[in-house]
Amino acid sequence: MKKIILTISLLAAITINLIGQNDAGFNSVPVVNGKVVFEQFIVTNPNQTADQNYVQLQKWVKSKYNVSPLLSGIRFDDKANFVTVSSGTKLIMPANSAGVRDEMIMNYRFDVSVTGGGCMLVIRDITYQNAKKEGDSFFPKKLSAEQTITDQSINTPGPEGELRTNLRKASLDFFNGLYSELNSLF
Repeated sequence: MKKIILTISLLAAITINLIGQNDAGFNSVPVVNGKVVFEQFIVTNPNQTADQNYVQLQKWVKSKYNVSPLLSGIRFDDKANFVTVSSGTKLIMPANSAGVRDEMIMNYRFDVSVTGGGCMLVIRDITYQNAKKEGDSFFPKKLSAEQTITDQSINTPGPEGELRTNLRKASLDFFNGLYSELNSLF
């Protein structure tokens, strides 16, 4: 009887873990060769060719990003089924211990390459700057993700560390939203 209960408990824990992994693509900030780079493979529709999945990706990119005021550029490589988007977004972070909700502009670039088995999402070149016009003692200019959201960076004490931690959470939420949109596209 104990073996049956243990087996059922183990299967339930594995199932819950697998469901949790599908909801979020990014749980940490990976640093590769000194740069913050988020990567995630997405399985595409097996009933469609890579070209058909790429056309679907193109439509999504055009509808989502052509209306963005923070869009820097979109590049389509039809021969390689590859898309690069450079854009930005305004991140409104959770209230800090003083009750202030900081606002930051995050600029980022992402690439999606579509193959027969799926597509690879790579998010890179992430920078932050204060969204408010008045001065900010912690972010007076553009700072890179390497300077702000890595494990080392968020270990700063005091209000600056709290801001960096909130910025990291807001960034991961945004990137997980992007991942979820792409995942549901296929």
